[in-house]
Amino acid sequence: MKRVFGVLVVAAVLLTVSAGGREKSAASEDDYVFKIGVSLNGLCNAPVYVAMEKGYLDEEGLKWERVNVGDGEAMNLLTNGSVDGLNTLMIGLIQPLANGLPVQIPLALHTGCIKILARGDSGIMTAADLKGKTIGGGSPSATTVLFAKRYLAGIGFKVDGEKADVDFLYQSASELPLLLERGIVDAIGLTDPAAQIAQDTQGFRVIMDIGADEGYKDEFCCVIPVRAATVKEHPEATAKFLRALQKAAKFVQENPDETARFLSEANLVAGDPLVNARVLKTFGYRASVSQALPALERNAKAMQEIGILSADVDVDKLVKDVYVVIPGVPDSLF
Repeated sequence: MKRVFGVLVVAAVLLTVSAGGREKSAASEDDYVFKIGVSLNGLCNAPVYVAMEKGYLDEEGLKWERVNVGDGEAMNLLTNGSVDGLNTLMIGLIQPLANGLPVQIPLALHTGCIKILARGDSGIMTAADLKGKTIGGGSPSATTVLFAKRYLAGIGFKVDGEKADVDFLYQSASELPLLLERGIVDAIGLTDPAAQIAQDTQGFRVIMDIGADEGYKDEFCCVIPVRAATVKEHPEATAKFLRALQKAAKFVQENPDETARFLSEANLVAGDPLVNARVLKTFGYRASVSQALPALERNAKAMQEIGILSADVDVDKLVKDVYVVIPGVPDSLF
C-alpha cells in the first residue's frame, strides 16, 4: 500500500510540474510583446499602419509595440532583436539572407512598387533601349538597382563587370529625378509613390514596372520577414501578427481611396492622398502565405545568375530554410 501511495505522490508531483510548465509557457506566449518595425512614410506599409490604427492587431489579441525603422536600419534591427517582424522588398533580402540574416518569411504582402523611368523626350521607349546607357540608383544594394539588373539580365544584358551593357551611377534617391532631368543619367529607379510623382510632375516615362510588366506583375515584391527565434519561441504571437496583416491588406485592397485619406489624415504617410490612392490601386494587396515561396525562389535564383549572390550559395537550401508556414494562418483571404 505504501508503494502504491508513493507512486501516486510522484505522479501527482510530475503532473503538477508539467501543468505548471504549460501555464508558464502559455503565460509567456500571452505576455509576449511583438515588436513591429515600420519604415517612416512608406506607402508599401499601408496594411501595417491599418492593422495598427484600425485595431486588427488588437482584435487578434496580440500585444504589440511599434518600432520606427530608418533607412538602412531594418537588417540590424531584425538581427539584434529590436524588431520581430516588418515589411520589406524581397529582392533586397536575398544577400542578407545568404549572409545569415536570422529571419524566416511566412507571408508575401503585395505586388508592385518599383519602376525604372526615363525622360519623356529621350527616345528611350523600352528596356532594350538602355544598352550603353547609365541608370541612376541609390546604391549598389538599392532594391531599384537590383530590380533593374535582374530585368536587364533577363533580356540578355551583361549588367556587371567589364564590358557591361549598362552603367550605374549612385546618388541619394531624392536627387535622382534632378539627375535625370539634367541628362546626367539616362534612367532612374524609384519606388512608388516617388515614381508616380515624378511621372506626373516631370513627364518621365516608365521603362520597367515590377507591378505591370510580364514576368513580374504577378510576383509579390514585398514580404514579411519575421525573426527565426520569434517564429520558434512565439508561434502563436507570430500567427496573430500575420492574420492581422492579412485582414488589413484586404481592407487596403478593397478600400484604396479610404485608406489613402486615412493615412494622410493620421499623418502616417506623406503626399497627396489622391496620388497615393492611385498608387495603391496599382498594388495587389492580396497577402498570401504560399506566394512568398515563388517570390523567394525567383529572386534568389536571379541574384545568383547575375552574380550578386555567390555561386557557392545553395539556393535550394536557402529557400527551404527561410520559407515557413505558420500554423493557424490561412493561405490568403482572397
